[in-house]
Amino acid sequence: MQKKHHYIPLIGSLYVNYLFQGIATIAIAHNQDFFQAQWSASLSQVTLVISALGLGRIISLNLSGWFSDRFGRKKTVLLGVLSYILFFIGILFTRDFRWAFVATIFGGIGNAFLDTSTYPIVVEAYPSESDNSSLSVLNKSFISIGQFILPFVTRWVIQSDFYFGWPFVVCALCLGMNFFFLSKFRYPSVQAKAIIEEEDSTNRKAWSAEGVALMIFSFVSVSLFNIFILWIPTYSETILKISKENSPLFVSVYSIGSFISVFLTSYLVRKKWDIPNLMLVCLLLTAASMLYMIVSPSMLSVIIASIGVGCFSAGGIWQLGLALLLEFYPHHKGIVTSFYSLTTSISVMVTPYLTGLMVEKSVVYVFIYNILLALLGFLAIAVVQRRYRVLKLEKKKGLCQNVLLVILYSLA
Repeated sequence: MQKKHHYIPLIGSLYVNYLFQGIATIAIAHNQDFFQAQWSASLSQVTLVISALGLGRIISLNLSGWFSDRFGRKKTVLLGVLSYILFFIGILFTRDFRWAFVATIFGGIGNAFLDTSTYPIVVEAYPSESDNSSLSVLNKSFISIGQFILPFVTRWVIQSDFYFGWPFVVCALCLGMNFFFLSKFRYPSVQAKAIIEEEDSTNRKAWSAEGVALMIFSFVSVSLFNIFILWIPTYSETILKISKENSPLFVSVYSIGSFISVFLTSYLVRKKWDIPNLMLVCLLLTAASMLYMIVSPSMLSVIIASIGVGCFSAGGIWQLGLALLLEFYPHHKGIVTSFYSLTTSISVMVTPYLTGLMVEKSVVYVFIYNILLALLGFLAIAVVQRRYRVLKLEKKKGLCQNVLLVILYSLA
């Protein structure tokens, strides 16, 4: 039997990938002006390229899951890393936004292949629930670290008058080195077994009100922070007249809030906080922080909004929504998880282009739209909260009935 510590280098190397995944999500947005010139493209065409990340994830999500189960985690991880290398190199050397769109699809494919292999590896290497839950938190943490680092690197590149593409080249080289290490590590062996999920198709309505509400929430929660990190540099440049090399630093401030929130959310859940109530509070605080920024634009309000969005919309409420969904649909876990993930991919695909059109009018419209999304998410979770209370009562009632039957049986 292999010891757990044998997998520590493997797990560490896997999470390094997520550092570059965090960078990939904001790399194009942080270099919009350079890419507009390189591709001879409009702002909306650049945001269309960014939306290809979501498209790549959509077209490969089911394939990557099947590939991971059929051909193994190792091959899936390596394909994910290779896809990201193709993204970083391809996006840099394209001279037309259409080919850039194709290159960015590889970034979405890399995202899907890493997600459908990394978490199963963690679970297989550390079967203990406490171990794999703690390690899984690092996923979001490394993404936040990547998003924290890139704005400082971008600022340094601009101030030093270096070629803007050097960070892309460095990312590709680092991923190439990680590819080599990942190809040499020993992966946990998996017992081949058929996982048959109970599909109670005659029972629960496939899409009752709470199911639809959680799908809406999934779209909203991912849109909130993606829109914010995409356009907060532009907002600070346009409204506050912050310089181009300093404006991305607000994304680093956001990343600090996001990093802290991962652990804060985990702590509150362990303390048995009511999950729907926690989600409602997070959505309200997200909307309030952005409203304050719009009503009273200043350095302080932008910092507060950056921390607020990072802390309350990007630190784990999407995962809390998924946990609720699985509690509502315990016999349809596979299908509802697929749809829940699909809505996030749709968000990543749709929102960059849609908000890019808004920015051509005014960047303020983007954040008004984001506030409205937060309120929509609040209404969706309010529906879920009401149904969740009913579900809890049903479980308690069922438990009481079972206890009563046991008592009656013992007296018989």
